[in-house]
Amino acid sequence: MSSGMKPTIESDVLIIGGGLSGLSLAVALIEKNTSLTISIAEPRREYKNDRTWSFWQSHDHRWAKAVSHRWSRWCFGLESQPQQSIYSPHRPYQSIESLDFYRLATERIEASDCVCLYLGEAIERCEKSHSKWHATASQRQFIAPVVIDTRPPPIEQLNTSLLHQCFIGHVIEHPAAFKPDRLELMTDMASDEHGFKFTYCLPFGADLALVELTRFAPHPVDWAVLDADLHELKRQRGWLDAPIHRTERGQLPMGMAPRLASESGYAYAGTSAGGLRAATGYGFWRIQNWANACAEALDKHLDPLAHPPEPPLQAWMDRLFLRVLRHYPDRAPELFFRLYQRVPPEALIRFLSDQSSIRDKLKVVLSLPKRPFLAILTKR
Repeated sequence: MSSGMKPTIESDVLIIGGGLSGLSLAVALIEKNTSLTISIAEPRREYKNDRTWSFWQSHDHRWAKAVSHRWSRWCFGLESQPQQSIYSPHRPYQSIESLDFYRLATERIEASDCVCLYLGEAIERCEKSHSKWHATASQRQFIAPVVIDTRPPPIEQLNTSLLHQCFIGHVIEHPAAFKPDRLELMTDMASDEHGFKFTYCLPFGADLALVELTRFAPHPVDWAVLDADLHELKRQRGWLDAPIHRTERGQLPMGMAPRLASESGYAYAGTSAGGLRAATGYGFWRIQNWANACAEALDKHLDPLAHPPEPPLQAWMDRLFLRVLRHYPDRAPELFFRLYQRVPPEALIRFLSDQSSIRDKLKVVLSLPKRPFLAILTKR
């Protein structure tokens, strides 16, 4: 190799991005004892504890060891009104801190013979030549016949979103401030000039919790607004002097058009490809389901699988719901309150977790007021 040339890594599969989607796919392939060789190019040089993934699931699953906390009771409520709670003992709400996930995934990768993770490698371009993809990164050149691209969506794709879920949160410590047996899923629900907002609070113990302020809005909310929102929430709860252990913030697209690949041997995955539920932003478990299906196809030397399209009825319901929230943000607190109050817990969990039956969907429809939905359906 001549001076100045980047070293070349050849493999059967290149995964661009070693985040939730990329690492989940790698672990799913490892569990299949695949004969394929897999390279993962990740731009970060180290993993940090910068986010929390949550979902409803039984206790026994692939990432159970990474689960930091489980709650069988979750609360909802309107601003300035008493909270109400829902009990779900069979499908507890679970949270995984990102660093625990990364540690477990990288341990599995380091112990495998088929997967190599390359940190500090940002893909600069990726082109196909002679039936193989050639990806140029910061320090290396990657060559593979199959590419799974899990990079975040570009700005032009984000702009297709019906709504943006914007949040900022602090993990804070305050003596005896929290009820560790229950979480606040959507409390303090209200609407103002910046859109619909609510509190999300995950208690990790009586003295420690992740406290988030979330907004749904047609356009990304300025961080200064969210900072002020969180400050006011902590002031009202008496937590302003609480030490901050870490900060989380993000903007999740809701109802965004998925990114589709136009050539064989290349697939998009993760947020840009429909990895998040349009109406909620939940994505951890649907990404696991995609990883299992894609690993199965790759192990059989088939084309990589993108995220499956939404079932038509669910897609229609989610898009209609988001349009109502976009056009009538003042109705959002009432809509979510009625949803949690009137739909049986197990049916609601199945609906939020992409496992609902026609009967579950009907219960959701019957729980909501009809007028704003009819108004949207008749709009031209």
